[in-house]
Amino acid sequence: MLYLEIAGVTARRHLQVARADGAGSYTFYSGVLSLVANPSFRGAVRPDDRQPITFFVPDSATFPTDPESIELEMSLRRIRTTGNPNLVTFGPYEERAYIAPDPRGGEHRWLQISLQVPISSVAAVELNYRVTV
Repeated sequence: MLYLEIAGVTARRHLQVARADGAGSYTFYSGVLSLVANPSFRGAVRPDDRQPITFFVPDSATFPTDPESIELEMSLRRIRTTGNPNLVTFGPYEERAYIAPDPRGGEHRWLQISLQVPISSVAAVELNYRVTV
């Protein structure tokens, strides 16, 4: 059982911009990832514990081929803590965006984000994300 669970992924309107060299376009996907502490979690949490989180970008187009590049920016939007505030360290670690196959099967491939988050003394957290494809 995981300490944090995904409460929601809220996508903002994505934006497509033509490249200056005329060779295609850039697409910007952005939104907010909301995580909350699982009330059913029973166990110990150490100050340096991290939890992996993975989610599909909700408004992503399907990708029949790999794009030339994928870049990801993440930032802390809001955090609510419990316990000792001196033990709270937060910010995403090892975050990356990539194209992943549809877990239901088939030929579709979607934009996915994975990261690790510290969990000590965290009750809820929101992260902004922006992916440039």
